[in-house]
Amino acid sequence: MGDAMKSGRLTWYLQRYSAIYFITFLVYLEYTFWTSGITFQFLNSNNLFKASLSIFILLACVHAYIGLWTVGTDYLTKRTLGFISSGLGASANTLRKIYEYIFILLGVLIAAMYILIIWF
Repeated sequence: MGDAMKSGRLTWYLQRYSAIYFITFLVYLEYTFWTSGITFQFLNSNNLFKASLSIFILLACVHAYIGLWTVGTDYLTKRTLGFISSGLGASANTLRKIYEYIFILLGVLIAAMYILIIWF
């Protein structure tokens, strides 16, 4: 019970703190836009901005993973899929794992692509 509780607590904190980071970053971006203007040179030369945006992207992937994992564990179960079809219900665990691996792969690819674009 202790490990499950830690995991649930950790995911709860990751979701909430990532959302706080998102709003903080967006306020910073808005402030920078209105006070100094955002130009391509600013975006390309400011390492603080690049690091902040990289953290934003990584946290967005973590935030999305937790949300999609929750949807998968809530709706891709033997009970919910079995309501549609007994065959789907029997393969619910396999379908949920495929679903999970697909969005993990997409998250890693998207994060890698954006990090490469930002830094190179």
